[in-house]
Amino acid sequence: MQSGGQRRRGAQLGNLRVRRGRRTQQVVQVERSAVSRPQRPGVLYLILGFLTVILAGTVLLMLPIATEDRESAGFMRALFTSTSAVCVTGLVVTDTRAYWSTFGEVTILALIQLGGLGFMTSSTLLLLFFGRRLSVAQRVISGETTFRLGQESLGDLVRRIVGLTLVTEAAGAVLLIAFFTVHDRSFSLEPAWRGLFTAVSAFNNAGFDIEGGGRSLTQYGGNPGVLLTVAALTIVGGLGYAVVWDVKQSRRWSRFTLNSKIVLLTYGMLMVAGMVVIFASEAFRGGSLASLPLPQAALSAFAESTYARTSGFTAFDLGRVQPEILMFMAALMFIGGASASTAGGIKVTTFSALYFAIIASVRGDEHVHVFGREIPWRQINRALAVALLSVAIVFASGFALHLVSDAPTDHILFEAVSAFATTGLSAGITGTLDAAGQAILVVTMFVGRLGPLTIALALAARFRGAERIRYPEADLSIG
Repeated sequence: MQSGGQRRRGAQLGNLRVRRGRRTQQVVQVERSAVSRPQRPGVLYLILGFLTVILAGTVLLMLPIATEDRESAGFMRALFTSTSAVCVTGLVVTDTRAYWSTFGEVTILALIQLGGLGFMTSSTLLLLFFGRRLSVAQRVISGETTFRLGQESLGDLVRRIVGLTLVTEAAGAVLLIAFFTVHDRSFSLEPAWRGLFTAVSAFNNAGFDIEGGGRSLTQYGGNPGVLLTVAALTIVGGLGYAVVWDVKQSRRWSRFTLNSKIVLLTYGMLMVAGMVVIFASEAFRGGSLASLPLPQAALSAFAESTYARTSGFTAFDLGRVQPEILMFMAALMFIGGASASTAGGIKVTTFSALYFAIIASVRGDEHVHVFGREIPWRQINRALAVALLSVAIVFASGFALHLVSDAPTDHILFEAVSAFATTGLSAGITGTLDAAGQAILVVTMFVGRLGPLTIALALAARFRGAERIRYPEADLSIG
């Protein structure tokens, strides 16, 4: 604007005259973004790892040196045994001591140890041994596997897990070697090898034994040292590393984590309930424990209640038990042990979460409260998904076994639950199954070891993204 309030021709209020420099051409290089590809979910590496170990064990067990008669065991027999060992199940199609040579037994023991520690823990240990640094993805996967992500360095965690495993197995082996030596009234390499094998198998909840004749621990019914040592190893392995370490560090119930409190409470209640039911049914009325003195019968009932949950050893002949006891033991096997442990099943935390959710629903509560803490509904939903998928898998396995076997229904159901829960107790039909039946149990053991929800997430994570859209709520008629 001009002075004196006069405007120039064509000028408007608010216009400013700005001088701009001469434009210079600039070349801007733009990087073309790489085409994003769907990443493989971490659990797939866990699945592939288990498959690799199983196949490697199958190849070793197929070697002629692995059998007593120096003839190849064949693919299906070797595959079944390797899967049972890696999945720490204990179901066998041949007697371990009579059929497999020392090389075969050592191979089975190594597969049990790898399966018990878990493939991811073992692979992480190898990476640390060779001095390689772990990626973020590997840390997340390993942390999820051990249930202790974010609380400590991964190296310390793995070393502590391996240390706890070796120390516990060594202590159990020393005790079992001593008890076997006293029982056999002679010391030699044979009871020493049996003690070591049984200790590793018991801690890893595998159920394999080299006693011979399919007897398991039935010949030690009057030996509390053997039965209680195996039971203690089974309990420590079935509780899981996180719970054992929490108990060791906290030492007081009030300081335990909610997970530890639920695991310990549920684990103890199921052991006592199993002992009472087995003792009441088998110690009287001509049952399988009726010929024993009551203290010895109570000890055998306690031991069997512990073994039936996770490890699969037997303290007395299961072929003589009542049919209702088989169904009750199948329920114990289906529940299994603790998460992040060597045990199988749907886990005691899943069972407890659903139990507390039912109690909350009956009371009309909108939230689930336990020991002054609230369990998120997403974990309740996860527990429900695990339980329902597990029931579906057991039903499908039992139905498939019915098509290839003419065994009684209760025995088939018992075998299917045992394979899925990776317990290893048998009603005596595993050795009678043909190749098709063995293949069904192989798949059931593999799925049961990894967990139905893990399998579902591994298959669905690649194709499903985060939930971004929510729809209006609608009520259903329940009941």
